[in-house]
Amino acid sequence: MKTFPRSPVAALFACAALLAAVAGCASPAAPAPRSSPAGVTGLTGTSAPSKGTPKQQAAADAARMLKAFAPPPGARAVSRSPVPSSQLSAGPQGSRPSDDDVVTRTAWWLAPGGPQQLLSWEAAHIGAGYHRNGSGRSGPGVYNEFFEVPAVPGLFDQRELTVSAAAAGHGQTAIRVDAMVDWIPARAPGDTVPATAKVAVLTETRDGNGKPPVVATTTLTDAKQVATLAAYLNGLPVNPPGAVYSCPAAIGGGSIVVAFRDRADGPALAEGIATFAGCAFLSFTMPGQSPAGIGGPSAGNDLLAEVNRVAGLHWKVPPGTP
Repeated sequence: MKTFPRSPVAALFACAALLAAVAGCASPAAPAPRSSPAGVTGLTGTSAPSKGTPKQQAAADAARMLKAFAPPPGARAVSRSPVPSSQLSAGPQGSRPSDDDVVTRTAWWLAPGGPQQLLSWEAAHIGAGYHRNGSGRSGPGVYNEFFEVPAVPGLFDQRELTVSAAAAGHGQTAIRVDAMVDWIPARAPGDTVPATAKVAVLTETRDGNGKPPVVATTTLTDAKQVATLAAYLNGLPVNPPGAVYSCPAAIGGGSIVVAFRDRADGPALAEGIATFAGCAFLSFTMPGQSPAGIGGPSAGNDLLAEVNRVAGLHWKVPPGTP
């Protein structure tokens, strides 16, 4: 699976939930009834924009997520950090996915009260759909609350809103709000099984690269079966560039190849190759194009299950070459 580390400093100072610490803080004035920011009545930020590239949609979604923050009583938005020398100003305080397809947006607030009590208030008043999934510290006097937002299959694989606070002096607290969206790149135009495919040749091999020796093979000519397998592969997202996966040791394990052709003896128009050494990765290839990893680290197992379902087979993970 992909790993999503907290920022290095946050990980260093990770601590127990901060609610226990609130007991020693002075109570703020009674909170005023929550009101939505102008123009965003009813906005939860949990749905996704529907226009633009995945990256553009991620940027728009991160901007919308910032609006789910509930300003505490007396809070006012500021354009930059009120505590420039604090670790709070060093960078985004939340998770940083291991791949490169990430958008972060930040907003700053200044509010009366202590950091911990204001974060406790925020946890009770943040917008609907934001689920608290932890708290911590990212430096001396810097406190964090982390809120998950549901992923959007095929578009965003992680979304998180982090609210952080540090004392700013004179009874004021600086609040940093970071919205992070990890987006999934779109497949290149034309990087799918072409509609001219009429035959699917299924092959199990002992080699991890989809080459002989062959364990089993079968050829599908039924139009519905071929179209179903093609649609399945065409619907899988590409693996995000730079993603890091935690996989078992790559020992043994063969391959399954699904080759699409316009006729039984014709050249391959497209191929899906699943390998079973370590993670069960799936690559998609077409003539003249570089292979693309699709479906994530367990896509090979999923493809095997789909092949068995569509073709009525009972294939198991093929053994590797001794």
